[in-house]
Amino acid sequence: MRRSAAVLTFLLFAAGAARAQVDAGVPLERGRTYHFRSTVLDQTCVIDVSLPAGYATDSLQRYPAVYVLDGAFEQEMAAAITRFYADAGKVPPMIVVGIRNPDRFHELTTDPVPGFPIPPATPNPGGADAFMRFVGDELIPWVQRTYRADSLRVLVGHSLGGLFALHTLGKRPELFTGWVLMEPSAWWNNGRELNEAVATLRSPAGRHERVMAVNMAPLGLDTTAWGGDAPMVRALATSGETHTSMAVQGYSQALRDLFADLQPAEWQPGTRPIAMLSRYDSLTSRLGYSVPIPAFAFSTVARMSIDARYYDDAVAVIDRMERTLGPSDESRGLRDKLRDDRASEAPGFVQLEFPARRPTVAQAKTFLGHWKADGDELHEVDIRAEGDGIVVYDRQRMPTGMIWEGERPVIQVTGDGVLEWGLPVFRGLAALLVLQGKVQSDGSMVVTREVRGWVPVGPGPDLKQREVFRRVKS
Repeated sequence: MRRSAAVLTFLLFAAGAARAQVDAGVPLERGRTYHFRSTVLDQTCVIDVSLPAGYATDSLQRYPAVYVLDGAFEQEMAAAITRFYADAGKVPPMIVVGIRNPDRFHELTTDPVPGFPIPPATPNPGGADAFMRFVGDELIPWVQRTYRADSLRVLVGHSLGGLFALHTLGKRPELFTGWVLMEPSAWWNNGRELNEAVATLRSPAGRHERVMAVNMAPLGLDTTAWGGDAPMVRALATSGETHTSMAVQGYSQALRDLFADLQPAEWQPGTRPIAMLSRYDSLTSRLGYSVPIPAFAFSTVARMSIDARYYDDAVAVIDRMERTLGPSDESRGLRDKLRDDRASEAPGFVQLEFPARRPTVAQAKTFLGHWKADGDELHEVDIRAEGDGIVVYDRQRMPTGMIWEGERPVIQVTGDGVLEWGLPVFRGLAALLVLQGKVQSDGSMVVTREVRGWVPVGPGPDLKQREVFRRVKS
């Protein structure tokens, strides 16, 4: 029996193997390596270039470029992370240029100042100025000529590479717009290069620089005063990594934060969706670089404007989309939707409006406290005073099992004693799921729901939900 079973197993395996069809495979090109003869350095440098997905098929688009020092160790890591986040829509597609530094102790360090004790492991320091001329006067112009690279450039430096980046920021800030400094050797020369970089950032020449400082002491710069709602210089931190291994986590976090403003701003209840595009205009003025607005951002804002019945705004967004990116199937589809929605107003639309004055603590006094809904499903609400107003913190388990929690916008307390607050369930459609709570004579609070801003066709059972909450000790 055992032998028969073994024979049967072999025959089944052999039959499966016979059916398998595998071709010979094709090369998968991740990048290209160049041997670059530098006149400035009088030596040949090795440069690795990785291109974004779609580079070969779109002959018009230009791309930001990321220059990675210590390319032999970190170029592949940076290229993989950059492409991953570009595919996820978190950053724009980018060209990644890795610069190998075989003599990094020489190429990435500046001349030691008198009295600075040179570490024994740093032979022949002081080549940073020449290497900076190579990068700025030879490599960048070559990349600009050879590839469709635009004017937005980012320099990534880790350890001694971070020291070189600090030095370049202090001496030639015009070479790059973005800087990723990962645990830089800022102690070199007793902090001279760090101090020079900070001085540049405090000068008019530094106002357009965007710096991600990973695992560094705060630089003491208030860059929110430079315009916009996000600092141009940000302090980031990694955890659970060594000085060597932190590069993956550090670069990932820095890259996301560096380009966070290239995402459309979140829609804020009570505002028009078109305001979501203002972030791009603000970023353009701060960077001194015309930030490209991606197609998905135009499309999102146009659809939200149509659904919220701001038709003139939708026209303006679609017009701008076609001026920027050219007419497309997407823009034509948006115009069709705009025409159809304008011609036939969908029933059930309730305009989303916020009163000019929010409810005071006195008006909401009856609702203050911590509440839990009856039943097996988790849903609790904390209503508390904050200053001269109130906040509603809502926490509930969604049908998917995910916990949805956070502070929710308070809309109003109506004349008949109903507290209204919004859940961002329909945020993508410029609408809120408005929860309406009314305290009963027995002390319970009955909560019903209503969508405002846009009502989907055939609303699901969750919109008819009625919950009874009990006040509990928090």
